[in-house]
Amino acid sequence: MDSEIEFNRTDILAQLNNNGSLSEKILAIHDAAHSCCDFIHRISVAIYDPKLDLLKTLVHSTDDGNPLPSYQARLADIPSLHRISLSGKPRVIHDLAAFSGREQPHTRRIVEHGFRSSYTTPMYMNEQLTGFIFFNSRLPNVLNEPTLSHLDMMARLISLLIGMELNLVTMMQGALRTAASFSSYRDPETGAHLDRMSHFSRLIACEIAKDRGLTDEFAEAILWAAPMHDIGKIAIPDHILLKPGKFTPDEFESMKTHTTKGREIIDSMLRNFNLGNASLAPVMTSIAEYHHENFDGSGYPCGLKGEAIPIEARIIATADVFDALTSRRCYKPAWDNASAFAEIDALSKWKLDRRCVEILLDNQPAITEIQTRFRDEAEVAHREDRGRPDSKWQDRATQSA
Repeated sequence: MDSEIEFNRTDILAQLNNNGSLSEKILAIHDAAHSCCDFIHRISVAIYDPKLDLLKTLVHSTDDGNPLPSYQARLADIPSLHRISLSGKPRVIHDLAAFSGREQPHTRRIVEHGFRSSYTTPMYMNEQLTGFIFFNSRLPNVLNEPTLSHLDMMARLISLLIGMELNLVTMMQGALRTAASFSSYRDPETGAHLDRMSHFSRLIACEIAKDRGLTDEFAEAILWAAPMHDIGKIAIPDHILLKPGKFTPDEFESMKTHTTKGREIIDSMLRNFNLGNASLAPVMTSIAEYHHENFDGSGYPCGLKGEAIPIEARIIATADVFDALTSRRCYKPAWDNASAFAEIDALSKWKLDRRCVEILLDNQPAITEIQTRFRDEAEVAHREDRGRPDSKWQDRATQSA
């Protein structure tokens, strides 16, 4: 009887049980797809940001390079995908050669890369659009009904993986808001600040990813993790957190502990929610602990220097300082952009990563667009306060950004 029982069969999707990035898991699904659809040469996922109406490449598995690295476009500017989002129904294109003259950059790149057929299906979570999954083949007319049934199952699996990652982000940020509501924490940094600095961070991360050959997933992880950077401020007393003016040495020592306390809080949340193996976990803990390290080694809590500081923390630090300077706080008026750009340029000589600063300086129209989209109501009401900095606030603005 035992001879009829097999224990040595290999699960072709076993990789999904292991710790790993979304990119690695999409690759595992693509490898598994070869058993029934070996003519599928590309699987990719684009994530949708409803706040900006922005569709952004996230992960892919392609047999010969990535035709759309760091690509983004407004959904409203892509009529075919916009129609899919409204109907909720997938789209089949049997021969992309008919679309070779289209003006859409993403269509041209796909065709130029040799792909001939395409299957696109939308992703939803709680009835809200979260993005699209794309399957491409270099062969025309191969997407028959049996193949599409297999691809539908793969799409549901991919959608679940993406949904789990998004649920982690929602859960962690929700836990942060809940913890804040049950503490004396009254941070002057608003939700609009978190939105702005998160999108500034993603802007930097996209260019850093190109520099270092990193995936699009890296930039999106920075966006998702950025709001957690100051979670440790929950543990800082109000009389310090809300103090107008520069900290005393003792107050500054207390404020500095928000970095290590932040990591402890995130570690505790990950442990209590059984999320320690989430791919986003190392990014969240790293930015919480190290976003006040200075490039010359004078920062805290560890005095890390230069490249020893995790790149995600250097990105967050640059975005956070810039938005702190251009935001109205209890201890200072908002600086105008020109003054803030000049200041972070000066800070790149010792405090901030020079490359991160250069990216902000080179993308000033994008910075202005983010500021316009995520504007504080209080900031609008006090717009007349915006101007050149008063030197007495300069130290505090960069001291505790």
